[in-house]
Amino acid sequence: MSNEVLTRNFKALSHPRRAMIFRLLAKSPEAGDSLDRLLQATRLRYSSLVHHLREMERCGLVRRHRRGPEVAYRLVPGDLSAALGEAVDITQVARHRPRNAAQAAQAA
Repeated sequence: MSNEVLTRNFKALSHPRRAMIFRLLAKSPEAGDSLDRLLQATRLRYSSLVHHLREMERCGLVRRHRRGPEVAYRLVPGDLSAALGEAVDITQVARHRPRNAAQAAQAA
């Protein structure tokens, strides 16, 4: 995964409102949630909610679809799962790496 994709995924969740939307959508990942229900649950203004959903959609975290007359959003976990896995790998490597030259000398 490129640095750009990794950064884009974490940036999409770096805003508290997007994290809240993500958690709401995670409660029904297959079905997603309608825009109306998200408006009620978040109590955000329409323009603010749509802005955050578009940012999440642009980053590949959510997908918009029609469900009858409603517009609904659902999570697309692929890129995020890969980004989280890569972040775990990076932190595990960093945890086992000596922190300074003295520790590196002791380890050798």
